[in-house]
Amino acid sequence: MPPATIARLLVRPLPLMPLNHLLSLITRHMCRRHQAVVRRLQPIVGHHFLITPDGSDIGFLLEIHAHRVTATATRNSRLPADVRISGNFVRLVQMLEGSLDGDALFFSREISIEGDTEAMLTLRNAIDSEDIDLRAEVLSACGPLASPAARLLDAGTSLWVRYGGGTGFLNGSPAR
Repeated sequence: MPPATIARLLVRPLPLMPLNHLLSLITRHMCRRHQAVVRRLQPIVGHHFLITPDGSDIGFLLEIHAHRVTATATRNSRLPADVRISGNFVRLVQMLEGSLDGDALFFSREISIEGDTEAMLTLRNAIDSEDIDLRAEVLSACGPLASPAARLLDAGTSLWVRYGGGTGFLNGSPAR
């Protein structure tokens, strides 16, 4: 069974509230640590980006505010969004971290982008302006729970790799 199918089956019955709480904690933390990125997003305040990993029942809605970015997990893929981005989960994260070029992923059809191109370019340029290690950001946001969170990420990575999902941001290895 493909990893995406396994993940979908495991996640489907879970409520989104704990995930949204974690996303809120992480995005607040990242906004504090990466103020320059938030400043570069000022031209697209009010824009919404819906990011949907392939084969997932859950998407992520990014909202750009004046002094912060919020992220919300949703099962509603029809939410209004200025930009819709979809593709392989690992590739999407690698694009977020800047380890893979979003343009190359788009032109090779590994990701799909629909909507306001100018807003997408502004988001991409803001993210590309700083090196963001998503694993380090997540663990840093966990504070005193960073050690158990790292073990949880490592266990998730092992399962993902075991069932053919490749690696990627979860342990810093390149995706296959």
